[in-house]
Amino acid sequence: MTFKNHEEYEAAVQRAAALSDAPAGSPQAAELLRLTDKIRHWNEARRGEKSHGPEPSDSLLKPDDLPFSGLPGNLGKLNKD
Repeated sequence: MTFKNHEEYEAAVQRAAALSDAPAGSPQAAELLRLTDKIRHWNEARRGEKSHGPEPSDSLLKPDDLPFSGLPGNLGKLNKD
């Protein structure tokens, strides 16, 4: 069984987030497993739907820059030697 609409999907995502720390072997963990399977199936069935790639950015920071500079908020903390 899958979700009837996007609202059911969103409710399942919220419920899965609430169950994310369920103890292994518990009924909540079993529910989490069922929900994540349904969520994964929903996502895979809609892959490519409304996917247009990343939004264009005018930022000077590119993803390749981040490993060297750290988080953008930390750029001002760099010391000049």
